Amino acid sequence: MRKIILTWLAAGALLSCQQTAVPEEPELRQTGTPGGTLLVNLIIPGAPATKTLGSSTEEDRVNTLQIFVFKDISDSNPALNVKETDHWVSDRSTTLTLNTYVGKKKVWALVNAPRQSFDNEEALITHYSRLEENTPTHLVMVGNVNVDVGEYNAAASLGTPTPAVITVRRLAARISIRNIRLDFTNTSLEGCHLDIKEAYILNAVNTVSLAGRARTQSELGASSSCWYNLEAWNEGIPAAAKNLLGERGNLNLSIGPTTGAQDLNRFFYVYPNVSTAANDNTDASPSARLTRLILHGYIRGAAGRGAGDDVAHAEESYYCFDIPKSADVASIEGNHTYDIESITITMAGGTSDQPDKRPKFGKVSASVAVGIWGGHTTLTYEL
Repeated sequence: MRKIILTWLAAGALLSCQQTAVPEEPELRQTGTPGGTLLVNLIIPGAPATKTLGSSTEEDRVNTLQIFVFKDISDSNPALNVKETDHWVSDRSTTLTLNTYVGKKKVWALVNAPRQSFDNEEALITHYSRLEENTPTHLVMVGNVNVDVGEYNAAASLGTPTPAVITVRRLAARISIRNIRLDFTNTSLEGCHLDIKEAYILNAVNTVSLAGRARTQSELGASSSCWYNLEAWNEGIPAAAKNLLGERGNLNLSIGPTTGAQDLNRFFYVYPNVSTAANDNTDASPSARLTRLILHGYIRGAAGRGAGDDVAHAEESYYCFDIPKSADVASIEGNHTYDIESITITMAGGTSDQPDKRPKFGKVSASVAVGIWGGHTTLTYEL
């Protein structure tokens, strides 16, 4: 677990989130007595301790940080909680000095988010983050805390700094695959190889509010603009989003009948999806639907499928996995890991990643374990 110490003082210049010229002493909107000092611990939940998939992704890295201080006037009407001040740093600083007044405050921390300007708390919590604002080493994280800042003057030995702790959480969820193995024993595919060429995500929700509120089922059904790769890979989505959702044609994993489990070790990052198996839809219209992992490869080495290394006659095969697939896990949550420990393939897949070409497989079992991210789901698939 990584901690970042922020020190809040009453005196000193501060930065505004506006893109215009930054005044040395911005006007503070709340009337009251200046002179408060706020000491803030920013706590970032680390990656799961058992993570062995691929190279280190530094998912807890802080590249930019923006702090907002709002008046704490109303819990029911956050529009009344107007901004007093904000501060932005982009040099991975771990200590900040910021002006504030004494009194009750609502303090928000935005990590790795684009620089923002919010006049009140409601504007912040209703603002939507986009998936492409993330990278594996630049995951957007958000947290907040209510504090009552007391007066403090070190020179006059007056009062003490006001402590506060903000736990920030990732808006995105992580999907990972550890390994794949074949078991074509006693089937017409016995002795075949499977060459995995692609692994990618379909039906990825592309926005979530900074407060962590996922798009509702009605919002997901209102427009296809809420989705990336809606039931099909879309080359037109932002490049940064494509990097999070998969690899097209870049994998060359060959699994043979005697090679055992082969490591795939791939990460994917998605935003929360409230869709469940009960309301899943696979037609072309916008609606609630499960996020899906697709493996695309070729089966070779049997009659009609190319002998040995002959790929010219290999059989194209698509395997589709709903994420998550469990009665106990109803949807994809932010700051949660969905780790597929292993996939065992026992049959040919579909002829396309399209819904009407996907075969219906048998029972899928899944187990859930809590990880440091705030949630961790272990999925095991056998087809």
